[in-house]
Amino acid sequence: MPKISICVPNRNTRPYLPERFASIFAQEFQDWELIVNDSYSTDGAWEYIQELAATEPRMRIAQSPPEGPYAGFNACIKQARGEFIYIATSDDTMMPDCLAKMVAALEAHPDCGLCQCQLVVIDEKSIPFPSERQWPQYTLGAYDKDLVLKKNKRMAPHDGMVHPALYTICTSVTQLLVRRSVFDRIGLFNGQWGSISDFEWGMRAGLLENCIYIPDKLATWRLHTDQATQEVHTPKNRLKMIDMAYAAFTQAKKCGGASLENIDIKEVIYFLQRDVVELGRQLPGNKIKKLSILVTQFFQRPGAVVDYMLARLQGKKWGNWDCPVRYARLHHILQKYHVPVPIFE
Repeated sequence: MPKISICVPNRNTRPYLPERFASIFAQEFQDWELIVNDSYSTDGAWEYIQELAATEPRMRIAQSPPEGPYAGFNACIKQARGEFIYIATSDDTMMPDCLAKMVAALEAHPDCGLCQCQLVVIDEKSIPFPSERQWPQYTLGAYDKDLVLKKNKRMAPHDGMVHPALYTICTSVTQLLVRRSVFDRIGLFNGQWGSISDFEWGMRAGLLENCIYIPDKLATWRLHTDQATQEVHTPKNRLKMIDMAYAAFTQAKKCGGASLENIDIKEVIYFLQRDVVELGRQLPGNKIKKLSILVTQFFQRPGAVVDYMLARLQGKKWGNWDCPVRYARLHHILQKYHVPVPIFE
């Protein structure tokens, strides 16, 4: 059996496929199989994939109906035979030493189900964005710079607990190498929430699996106009995240998350509720319309609305990224439930 199953779900990303597959074939670690699932592309991608498969015996290809990106993820994972699974989204790339370093990290830490690396954000022409727009500047890096600049081990349920406050621990699945046993334990992706459904799987995994992080820049995340993911900073999507957080927490407990029994999920999703209030007030409209939105929200999430009003009176900001108030509350919750702190190596 191959050591790694590289999974490439694809739909209509023909312009990026040569670079994606070249980055796979150039890997220093060569003990892999390549599983490609195409969702009936109409841009010539399937024909290109067939040409590659004719010359690469480690490549297995298939097509399935276009039912969203996560159906493509799952179709590949179900065919995987390797000990580790790497999901290589078809419009992104990775560095030649990507698999070698992440395999080494997981083999050195058998108690970890996930390995995460640093991410490089690139544009349509594969040019990296300026440093201020790179991954270490937001989400995990905005919360704690050391977590993205130093090697560390994060023990469950740490990542799942901070997930709603940071919107995500893993900005792109290309940052992860996953033991296949993780999918056997916690399940596949649930795509019912559309293009941001990976939020639910990411939180589920973070609640149950330890993660070894290596600060090497091994994978890329391409921002372009045709990508499947969408803007997450809207009230509608925050409400979806609340539903996903409940679903992830419930499923994690069913999968054996005994350490979660005493945790109040309402405290964990507070950050998303507060964001719904903040983002709702930022929507276009006059003061009367915004006040009406606030009154409606009060009956649904009174605590978040009261906190919002008090913060406005005190001149405090909640913010999207580097927000001391937000992170102070997060630290309080982690300490309250005795969540293990990251171990730096």
